[in-house]
Amino acid sequence: MKKYRFFSAVFVFSAIFSFSSCQSEYSFRVPGESEIITTNISLEYFAIADEYLNLKNYQKAVQYYKLAMKNKSLNAAAYYKLARSYALAKDYESAEKCYTKLLSVDPENKDLQISLAYIKGMSGKTEEATRLYKELIEKFPNDSSLLENYLTLLLFSENLEESEKQYQILSEKFPDNANLQSLSDKIEKLREKLQPKEETESPADTPETPVKEPEKTSNL
Repeated sequence: MKKYRFFSAVFVFSAIFSFSSCQSEYSFRVPGESEIITTNISLEYFAIADEYLNLKNYQKAVQYYKLAMKNKSLNAAAYYKLARSYALAKDYESAEKCYTKLLSVDPENKDLQISLAYIKGMSGKTEEATRLYKELIEKFPNDSSLLENYLTLLLFSENLEESEKQYQILSEKFPDNANLQSLSDKIEKLREKLQPKEETESPADTPETPVKEPEKTSNL
């Protein structure tokens, strides 16, 4: 079904382009006609980009969102989708630039702040990500997803002590959270990785060392 919608979008785009070409050859343009055609083409670029995003072809999605951005009315929406495409493609450097720019326009946007914290964490900027998550948790103390995301970052960076602390807070504050068991299992795996149990031999398994008899010395 997704592929059908995608090819439909491409077909409509081709039809618009062909029609506009015929119009330019055989008739005069009416005032504002070129702007309408440009807008329609940009809308088709945006639709094609959305389909590529749904198909997880992030490179193509990036390409078509950039084309759609040429239309001012679509610029903001296309730029947001562009940032998301970069993040999903794990191009964290490009994604960070986009989200930083988006936040400069809308600094109080919670979703953008969360996305930026996640991207910084995934790109290895743990200290910056930690600072952002702490600020968000302080602003939105009743949002359990923020604690989960922060805990995931701590596990990713193998910070066992802080992971255990934040898990305790999460389990006490949100006892019905559906991901508690999964997070607990991950903490246990990290604990085993960082604090392996030392295998010690029991006395029964230790072979007895034969006692040597003292050598007899001659008194002669």
